[in-house]
Amino acid sequence: MDTKRHHILNAAVEVFSRFGYRKTSMQDVADAAGMSRAALYLYFKNKDDLFRVLMERHHATATAEAEAGFAQTAPFERRLSAGLKAFVLSAMAPVQSSPYGQELFEANNTLAEDLNVATAARLQQLTQATIADAIEAGEISLGKVAVTPTLLAELILCAIDGIKKGSDGLDQIEERIDALVRIVASATGSAG
Repeated sequence: MDTKRHHILNAAVEVFSRFGYRKTSMQDVADAAGMSRAALYLYFKNKDDLFRVLMERHHATATAEAEAGFAQTAPFERRLSAGLKAFVLSAMAPVQSSPYGQELFEANNTLAEDLNVATAARLQQLTQATIADAIEAGEISLGKVAVTPTLLAELILCAIDGIKKGSDGLDQIEERIDALVRIVASATGSAG
């Protein structure tokens, strides 16, 4: 991504966080980026396009952070926790820090539904692979819980969705993810 486009997207994050999706105008973003509105239209065709590109970058960042967390050289419990928290906290931070968080979340669901689906599928793959790798390495066993790596990953991610919706702030989200991972680790024999 070129430097100017990156600069515009950084400015857009600030503006959307401050004013919400509905109240933000292309002029607001242009002003924040230090450029004319006409120049902004050379990079983005409209506000929906700008927001969608911003969400593409946001999803890519959250996914990359999750990949790095899951890829750590650490015991299963720490890898699982690191990957999940990296993704969720990266994804939730802009929503949690804005008084327009719910509005931004809804705009994301409307304008970037396909990105949400693709990102969720990637997180499912990463979680499942982390579980499968831990089984292969002898770190965990699913024998006592009688589930497949696929089902366990699905259950973990369903619980994560509930944690995101039912928590008050990032600290509580992080605390609850840690608790969930401790439960999974204990049930699979890796806690200790």
